[in-house]
Amino acid sequence: MDRELYIVDDSPDHQFLLYKLIKGMEMPYLVKFFENGRSLHKHLQQLSRSEDHARFPDLLVLDLNMPAMNGIELLRLLRQPPLASHPRISTLPIVVMSNDISPTQMHQCYQAGANAVIVKPLSVTVMKNTIQSICKFWMN
Repeated sequence: MDRELYIVDDSPDHQFLLYKLIKGMEMPYLVKFFENGRSLHKHLQQLSRSEDHARFPDLLVLDLNMPAMNGIELLRLLRQPPLASHPRISTLPIVVMSNDISPTQMHQCYQAGANAVIVKPLSVTVMKNTIQSICKFWMN
């Protein structure tokens, strides 16, 4: 069965780039995009009510700076009850990627429940290597 990751990012350009990079990897990862934290939160709430645990992602990658609900707010919602009490969500690895993050925000991400915080690489080659490393580390 293919491993699946969810990516939350409000930039269509960044979504397109990540889609192309992930589809070009040697491992067959499925990817689903969400344009904001609210839509992901709602989707995970629906999944948590179902008994089909296979439909949950194996990894969540989220942007820090998004309108309406930023990455830290989303992390807090995911790592607190009722969602945090669901076995698939409580163990879900969450990686925060941002092209602009302060040390304070990085600390807040870890306090809110992030498993890793990464600065988005500017180079496409470095981005490819980074996303490939993230997927291999957290999903294999």
